[in-house]
Amino acid sequence: MSVQGRSHLWLAIAFFLMAVIWAAWARPLAAQGIIIDPPPVDWPPVEPLPPLFQPITIDEHRVAALIDGPVANVRVTQVFRNESSQTVEGVYLFPLPVNATVSDFQMTVNGQTLEGKLLNKEEARRIYEAIVRQRRDPALLEYIGRNVFQTSLFPIPPGESRTLVLTYTQVLNQQAGLFEFVYPLRAQQYGAPSIKALAITVELRNQPGLRTVYSPNFSINIDRTDDTGARIGYEASAVQPTSDFKLYFGVDQEAVGLNLLSYKPAGEDGFFLLLAAPGVEVDPQAVVARDLLFVVDVSGSMQGEKIKQTQQAAHFLVDQLHPEDRFNLISFSTGVRLWQTGLQPVDEATRQDAHSWIDQLAATGSTDINRALLEGLGQLSASRTTERPAYILFLTDGLPTMGEVDPTQILVNVQNNLPAVKTLRLFTFGVGYDVNTDLLDELSRELGGRSSYVQADERIDEQVSQLYSSISTPLLVDLALSFGSHVVVDEVYPYPLPDLFAGDQLVVVGRYRTGGKVAVQLSGTVNGQSIIYQFPGQPLVGSGGEPQVARLWATRKIGALLAQVRRTGANQELIDELVELSLQYGIVTPYTSYLVIEPPELLGQAPGAVPQVELRAQAETEVAMKVQVAADADASGAAAVAASETRNELINAQTLQETGGVRYVNGKTFTRQGMIERADGQRVEFWVDTLYRAGMKLETVSFGSERYFALARQPALALWLAVSPEVLIVIKPGQAIRVTSE
Repeated sequence: MSVQGRSHLWLAIAFFLMAVIWAAWARPLAAQGIIIDPPPVDWPPVEPLPPLFQPITIDEHRVAALIDGPVANVRVTQVFRNESSQTVEGVYLFPLPVNATVSDFQMTVNGQTLEGKLLNKEEARRIYEAIVRQRRDPALLEYIGRNVFQTSLFPIPPGESRTLVLTYTQVLNQQAGLFEFVYPLRAQQYGAPSIKALAITVELRNQPGLRTVYSPNFSINIDRTDDTGARIGYEASAVQPTSDFKLYFGVDQEAVGLNLLSYKPAGEDGFFLLLAAPGVEVDPQAVVARDLLFVVDVSGSMQGEKIKQTQQAAHFLVDQLHPEDRFNLISFSTGVRLWQTGLQPVDEATRQDAHSWIDQLAATGSTDINRALLEGLGQLSASRTTERPAYILFLTDGLPTMGEVDPTQILVNVQNNLPAVKTLRLFTFGVGYDVNTDLLDELSRELGGRSSYVQADERIDEQVSQLYSSISTPLLVDLALSFGSHVVVDEVYPYPLPDLFAGDQLVVVGRYRTGGKVAVQLSGTVNGQSIIYQFPGQPLVGSGGEPQVARLWATRKIGALLAQVRRTGANQELIDELVELSLQYGIVTPYTSYLVIEPPELLGQAPGAVPQVELRAQAETEVAMKVQVAADADASGAAAVAASETRNELINAQTLQETGGVRYVNGKTFTRQGMIERADGQRVEFWVDTLYRAGMKLETVSFGSERYFALARQPALALWLAVSPEVLIVIKPGQAIRVTSE
C-alpha cells in the first residue's frame, strides 16, 4: 500500500508498559507514552508530521497483585478515553518484567477476550528500535532485553472510553531470603498526559516469617496482617511516574528478620541499605518494660482547642501503656505540677486517677521549659532501675519565658542532669510557629529521639498518638550492628541507631569497601538481658545492584550536613560537600535548587565559549549564600519550622521519588537544561549528566544512527539514552557523548 493510500495515525501509549495506538488520522498524536509514526513492524513508512494534541487520556490505572508464596498474580485495569473527534484503534505492546517467567497472559476489553502473541527479546528489540527510529523518541530503549506481548487494540469511538483488563502470572526470584516484585510503570515524559487516578495494591500471602517490606522509590502504606502476610498500597492522582514500581520483601523465621540491598559503582566504594524488622505476632515476654513521662505545656497560649487536644493525647497515652510499664505526668507553665511524686505502676486504679488529673488541666501562666525538663530528668534519676529504657514525650507551644530562658544554657543544664541510665529517649513536639526549633531539635538529637511539629491545620492528639503508636512496643534497645572483621563499613546513618519497635522497620544506610558475603550481627538488650541475632551469608554486591540505595544514603547525609550547619554555622568544607552530593545524586533541597541551571555552551550545536566551571562557581556561590542564610536564620517562626521539618525529612528519609528538573537513572543524575527545537518544529527537553565538565572529550552521536543503536545495546547506556533524544552523558572519566537529533 502506498503512502498516499494510507492516512493512518500510529500512536504508542506506555502506561507502565507501552500501548501502541493506530488512529485513522493523517497526523501523529501524543498520549501517555511514545508517539510512533509509522507502525513498528514491516509496514510501509509514512512521512512524519508534527503532533497536534493528545487525544488519548488514562482516566484510571489500577493494579492488584496477589503474591502467594513465590507466585505473583497481577491484574491490571486501565480506562482509556478518546478526547479526539476520530475513532482510534491500533496495536498494544506490553514489555514484560525483566527475568520474569510469565504464563496465563490474558487481556479483555469490555468483556471481550483479545488474542495476542508473545514476542521474544530479539523480535521485541526490532519493534522498539523501529519505534525509536521513526519517532525520534528513545523511551522504549530501556525495555530492550525484555520479551513483549502484542495484541490488536480495540477501537475507541470519539469522546468515549474503554476499560482494559489484563492479567498475568509471574514467578518471583528469591535471593538471600529477599524477593523482588517489579511492576513496569514508567510513563514517557515528553509531553505525555498524567494518569488521572493511579492505585497499586499488593497482597502478600503464605510468606512464613514475613519480616521486611520495602519500596526504594514509592512511598507505600504497609498493613501487616500477621507473620505470613501484609497488604501494601499506593495511591496518587495526576501523576506521571518516571520509574517502575519496585517492592522488596524478606522472610525469616527468626524473631527479627534482616536483609541487605546494595549498590557498587565501578571503581568506587559501595552503598548498602539494611532492613531489620520483627514479626507482627509479638511474645509478651519479649516486650521491653520501660518508663514513660508525658511533659506538657499548659501556659496561657495553650488555651482553647490546643489544651483540649493535649488532654485527648494524654488520655490516649495512658490507655496504651503496657502492664509492665511505669509512668508519670507533668504539666508546666510558670511552675511545674506533678501528677505523682514518682513513677507509678500501670493498673486500673492508676489509670483512672491519671485520667482524672488530665481532665483538670487548665491553661494559664508563662513557659518554664528548663524547670520542666529538669523535673522530668529528676523523676527518672530518683525512681527507676538502670536497665529499663526511659521515654520522655515533651510538648510545648512557646518559647522559654520563665526561669532560664537561654536555649544554650537549657541544653547545658539538661546534659549536666542526665540520669545514670543506659537508655533515654526524648521526643519533642512543637505546637505552632512560636517555638524554638533549634532547642527542640537539639534536645531530641542529643537524647536519641526526634522532633515533630504540629502546624495550625493539624491536630495535637493525632500527631502525638501517631508518634506514640510507632514507639509503643519496644522489642530491642541499645542496638548495635557488626559486619564482621573482614568488611569495612563507614558513614552509617542514622547514628546512633534507634530502638526497634513492634510493627516498625529499621532502615540503615552506609558505605562499604568490597563486596561479598558478610555475616551481619544485630545486638541489643531486652529487659536488661543482652540479645544477639546472627544473619550469615548476607550479600554485598561487587558491582551493580540497586542504584536508589546510593541516593538514599546521599539524602540522609545531606540532612545530617544541614543539621550540622544549623548547629555550628556554614563553612566552605560543608558547602563543597553539599554541592557535590546534590550534583552527583540529584538531591534537591531549598538550599540546592540552583542545580537546575542552563549552561549556554550546551544549548548550541557544540560546546562553546562559556565554561561550565564558571557556572559551577556561580552555583557554589549561590548555595553558599543560601546555606549561610539558613545558618543565621531565626530559630522560631513559620520559616524555622519549615526548615526543621525539611532537615528531619532528609535525615529520616526511607524512599525517594523524582523531582521536576532532576532525574536519577541507573546511578547517574541528569538535570533538565532547557528545550531544543528540532527541524520538524517539535521542542524536546535537553538533559545533561551532572558529571559533565567543560574540557571533556566529547563525541557527537546522531540520534537513530548505527552508532546510537550500538550504544543502546549496552544495558547501562540504554537506560541513560532513554532519558531523552537530546542528552549529554559522561560514559567514562573525561569522556562524554552528546546525542542530538539535529
